[in-house]
Amino acid sequence: MKVTGPLSIDEATSYSPPSSKAARAAIAALLLCALFGEARATQLPEPPASAGAVVLIPSLSDEEREEQAAARALAERRQKMIDDCEQNFGTDCEREVDTELRAEGLLQWGARVIHLRPAR
Repeated sequence: MKVTGPLSIDEATSYSPPSSKAARAAIAALLLCALFGEARATQLPEPPASAGAVVLIPSLSDEEREEQAAARALAERRQKMIDDCEQNFGTDCEREVDTELRAEGLLQWGARVIHLRPAR
């Protein structure tokens, strides 16, 4: 459509109607969305556990208990080291403590540590 002069409101708002294929596709998509929405809405959630229901909690093996105890002890030791560092130095203590703990872990496994400067 070539514009030769000012447009009237009727000319500016007129557009060609969508093709019948496009209209059918849009209607089909809307129906499909409505069906899936309805199906999802009608799905029932699991009923909550009643007061008399028994919940089985698997018991931990000795090895898992030891691992949890070791992890808890390491976390407590890390926090104590961070607190000590903050009281004495107060600069980037978490990073320093984590580096020290990693170095201790390497020594525990027999890895060699290369020092860039001599120990003081």
